[in-house]
Amino acid sequence: MKTHNPMIIHYVFDMEKAFAFYRDTLDFKPDSHSSGWSTLKCGDLLLALHAAVEGKEGVLPHAGLNLQVENLDNAVDEIKEAGGTILAIREAGGGAPVRLAECKDPDGNGFELRQVVGQGEQ
Repeated sequence: MKTHNPMIIHYVFDMEKAFAFYRDTLDFKPDSHSSGWSTLKCGDLLLALHAAVEGKEGVLPHAGLNLQVENLDNAVDEIKEAGGTILAIREAGGGAPVRLAECKDPDGNGFELRQVVGQGEQ
């Protein structure tokens, strides 16, 4: 499977504080900013900050490494064949233009695969 556009995702409870921390303290360069989803760059790395909803969702164990694939279903099959585990697949919707697979490698380390749908390539 070909992966591209690596991103690290952190779920945060205070978007403004988190955005300022990475921008001002670690000198990440702002890329996009909103109350629900912001991105900053450090070289080729894209750090995405996703707003977590207190009491509904928090820091997620599968968040972190997130890789884009062209076909999520094929990628999921390859992960399984290689000894990985698929925890869940979330379909696009609710303003999110991506399908997401929550995965674990054979040693149990969590990561996500995403397929952009409906809004062209990102």
